[in-house]
Amino acid sequence: MKIRRTIWFAMIAGILLAGAQSQQTTPARKASVQGAKSARSEAAPAASAKRRVNLSTSKILLDPAPGAAQSVNSLPLTLAVSPDGRWVASLNNGYGTRESGLRQSITILDRQSGTVTDFPDARLGNKAKQTYFLGLTFSRDGSRLYASIGSLTDPKGEKKGDTGNGIAVYSFNHGTLAPESFIPIAPQKLAPGRRPALAFRDLTPGAVAPFPAGIALLADGTMLVANNLSDNAVRLHLADGAQQQAFDLSSPGTIPAAFPYAVVATRNGARAWVSLWNASAVAELDLRSGQVARRIALLGPATKTSPGSHPTALLLTPDEKYLYVTLATRDAVAVIETASGRMVRLLSTQLPGQKYGGLYPSALAQTNDGKRLFVVNSSADAVAVFDTSALDRGGAATMPRTAMGFIPTEWYPTALAVVGDELVIATGKGKGAGPNNQTIPGKDPAARTWFGPEKQFGHPYILSLQGGSIARVNIAEAQRDLKRLTAEVLESNLMSGRAGRIEIPGGGKIRHVIYMIKENRTYDQVFGDIAGADGDPSLVMYGEQITPNQHKLARQFGVLDNFYDSGEISGNGHVWSNAAITSDYNEKIVHLNYRGKERNYDFEGVVMFEVPMEHEIPDVNEPGTGYLWTHAARHGLTHRNYGEFTNTIYCAKTEEWDAGPPPPENTPACPRKVVRKGEPLPPHLGDPPGGPSPYPWDVPLIAWTKPLKPELRNHYDPNYPYFNLSIPDQLRADEFLAEFRGFVRARETGKGTELPQLIVMQLPNDHTRGTQAGSPRPAAMVADNDLALGRIVEAVSHSPYWDDTAILVLEDDAQDGADHVDAHRSIALVISKYAPRATGEMPVVHHQFYTTVNMVRTVEALLGLPPMNNNDAQAAVMAPLFSGAGDQPPFKADWRNRDNGLLYQMNPPKAPGSMESAAMDWSRPDAADSEKLNAILWREAKGDVPMPEPIYAVVPKRGGRD
Repeated sequence: MKIRRTIWFAMIAGILLAGAQSQQTTPARKASVQGAKSARSEAAPAASAKRRVNLSTSKILLDPAPGAAQSVNSLPLTLAVSPDGRWVASLNNGYGTRESGLRQSITILDRQSGTVTDFPDARLGNKAKQTYFLGLTFSRDGSRLYASIGSLTDPKGEKKGDTGNGIAVYSFNHGTLAPESFIPIAPQKLAPGRRPALAFRDLTPGAVAPFPAGIALLADGTMLVANNLSDNAVRLHLADGAQQQAFDLSSPGTIPAAFPYAVVATRNGARAWVSLWNASAVAELDLRSGQVARRIALLGPATKTSPGSHPTALLLTPDEKYLYVTLATRDAVAVIETASGRMVRLLSTQLPGQKYGGLYPSALAQTNDGKRLFVVNSSADAVAVFDTSALDRGGAATMPRTAMGFIPTEWYPTALAVVGDELVIATGKGKGAGPNNQTIPGKDPAARTWFGPEKQFGHPYILSLQGGSIARVNIAEAQRDLKRLTAEVLESNLMSGRAGRIEIPGGGKIRHVIYMIKENRTYDQVFGDIAGADGDPSLVMYGEQITPNQHKLARQFGVLDNFYDSGEISGNGHVWSNAAITSDYNEKIVHLNYRGKERNYDFEGVVMFEVPMEHEIPDVNEPGTGYLWTHAARHGLTHRNYGEFTNTIYCAKTEEWDAGPPPPENTPACPRKVVRKGEPLPPHLGDPPGGPSPYPWDVPLIAWTKPLKPELRNHYDPNYPYFNLSIPDQLRADEFLAEFRGFVRARETGKGTELPQLIVMQLPNDHTRGTQAGSPRPAAMVADNDLALGRIVEAVSHSPYWDDTAILVLEDDAQDGADHVDAHRSIALVISKYAPRATGEMPVVHHQFYTTVNMVRTVEALLGLPPMNNNDAQAAVMAPLFSGAGDQPPFKADWRNRDNGLLYQMNPPKAPGSMESAAMDWSRPDAADSEKLNAILWREAKGDVPMPEPIYAVVPKRGGRD
């Protein structure tokens, strides 16, 4: 196989022209860098003197963190150090910031001058057909950098300008980077007994895209590559790109399942190890024989489908006697004796006093003498420090099992390197998104994105505003100050707070919780017109005339004007909403899906278009601490699910599903595919039930619905549809209320099944379908969603369950809409008989800072559940919303938008944005281009009023944190 020697002259020119400013260190930055460099020798300010930055995770940052962090492009996952130690490169795997032109990049830190220089790659722009992923290393002479590039949408690089899968080679000359060549890695053939996941259905039969991840240069100049999606590792000859060896790391069944991640090799090139992200194991490779020597099991799952231990980063001790492996979902580092392959020690990365998991250790570094080990705790915004000097004396068995202390970082640390006396720390999210008032060189700052790639720079997208950072911490100083630094980490993680131990005045009477998850609205879009709360009426798109029920509910049960969704987009929003945390897989993959679909939407129980549960393997995206329904089942609570983490196949699509998994047993055939206007609805749906459809569009009929999580088997409604925006939320409400009437009869008669203690429900239609012709208007869909919510609350509040049921409502994310405080700020409702009542005309307004995590913690507290992880364990319960006298009257729904016909209004055939809306994918949340959709919705609602720049700075406006 010959190396692809394209020099990418046009791309280099693009980098030099479009990225010229990013390759020059501005005077302002020089000043800040020099000041930061001198500040490293000074004692850091006391925690009490630091600025407290609230995070949408419910935690805080104490700013500044040690090391004088400098901003870089988004989501740096890997650091590589040049052989002479002067240069540190970071591989920025995220969406791409506005400053980078939405391109992924490699950042070079010059340790001598303290400057950082960014090198965006023109091949890796927004919507590119390839992406960086994890692998980065210098050549042995320091003249080149090698970076892994994966592609799912054009894996062979057949289209003009695409690379396919492989290793990008850059020339490196005194801090300057330029593309030199590309080493392609062809689709990998499957071993017997394996079949490709459905995501590979367009590839050559029997082959899968490799998607290279971790890489290691071997002693003979070859390179070992972990292929994340083909469940193998390959050895490449760098001179001609030939594949010399291939190591099958799979098990019989569907590929991928193991997800090879990182690689490390001995100095003599005889042995290597590959971490298997989803197989709870490390594979040891004999590089001389070309065989897999053994698989070393590492804290595997309790059941076949439970989350695994997620082995990620690998590090050999200086004498190569031991191998460190981070176990992301176990808050631990495994110490493996390389001679025997045995795990001889387990190091806990947990914080002092921590009772619940969820820290996600995911990167490693050590001092040159091997006496100190540093471990990133990504979800705790900290680095754990271990004393490993015992390895020189009594071996691993005498090593302390817990950390000496912790060093605070900026938001979500991802990578480490030790260079001389410095610990270099990369974080994925820096200080957060911050205000988005940047202007892009060469672009009109007054431009607004409507449609078309030429205008993408006008309106910043939320993922493009999350840059990473690189900090340089003096190791000796950090060790001297470790006690104080550890105290800062505990403070930022709220470990010493009273969260989770708050009494809920009226909440003690609650026995049932209905938890409803809606889609994609900010606070100001809906509630900006509520007087007495912190709203901006000029930003209202779906005010009281469109959402009368939500306004009425807020005024009766309380307005939350300082609530923030933890997720930025649905890919992580549904995970946050059901787990109070994401997974380490989610954090590293979600950007790749949203920027160019180079990974699939692997975030709601489906991975690579497959259902891991059905293959009896772990879901690589599931948080190690599980979801709410896992939690309820584990503690013996009754629970039922309506639409979350399920998959619905519709009668019109059954032919397309022939190649996929079979339908559930005893699934009836579809007599009809859709219900057209005037045709009878299914017997229990509509008003009257089974009456003629009033909807002027075709309503799909369900062929079957399947759960995507084991705990949901026999605990879900098979007639409740997953996300499909052609099905009115009125019909979802009808379906739930039909079951609810049965629960009411059971309570009244003492016979049958009563209301489950936990109900999780998806109510998605406020997402809208844009202005697509033949679809309901955005306002109609939001009004439909509003009435469905009002009807459900009315039914519950007029039932015997009103005395002991709470209804909690939130959006899974706010999806980049306009809000004058922050684009994470969103609508939330906490509804119960025990909500405090207003004493005058103004509603009760709660100004406390709350997030999705607080909402999940409140669900748990009401049901008597302990926390799932360290996020919700420390998050405040929303106790003030249950401090009333217990005299809230039943709610009466407002039907005005059914009666006035708004629910049935259609988009006109040539509405602005109709063609763009018609081309969008509405099959799941956020499959449509969210940036374009928001612009379409704004124009449809506001006409020619200029679209405002959203703001990203999560801060409490008034009140406290709990």
